[in-house]
Amino acid sequence: MCVVLLLLYAPVRSLAQSEFAKGWIFPLELGQGAVTAFNQSPDLYLATLAFSPQITVVPGKLRVGLTGGGAFYAKRIYGFGGGRASLMIWGGPKVLESSVFNVQLVGEYLFGTKDQRLAGGGLAAEIGTLATVAVKTHRDYALNSWWFQASLGLHLFRKKVAPPPSL
Repeated sequence: MCVVLLLLYAPVRSLAQSEFAKGWIFPLELGQGAVTAFNQSPDLYLATLAFSPQITVVPGKLRVGLTGGGAFYAKRIYGFGGGRASLMIWGGPKVLESSVFNVQLVGEYLFGTKDQRLAGGGLAAEIGTLATVAVKTHRDYALNSWWFQASLGLHLFRKKVAPPPSL
């Protein structure tokens, strides 16, 4: 589905945004939410910690990478990992020829250590080159449940932002 959205969206965007510049980013994300099967069983608390290095493949538009980390739910700790793609859908307001934040459509396909198979994604807002805030939903089609979570991420190994040209 992300590929279809990319193909429909790519011709619309013509200007590259500085937030999706060439190179790598290394966000570390802490999330919490709930795991539910939408039946009579109780919803379970979910806490996640994920490291998601990504590289820009289309400057100003698309990043791809891997996600790996751990999840705590049902009184156990599980590992998960898989692929991730981020498509910028809005560049945010401009200040000094750079946007303050951007909004991204995030898609993930993850494998867990207890036969979890998660497909999903959501929306993320990247604030400058410092942090991300995201809301995501994943469908665990192997164990017939849904993961709902909100996360806060911090970019490790931040790139230095070039100073504005002097007049």
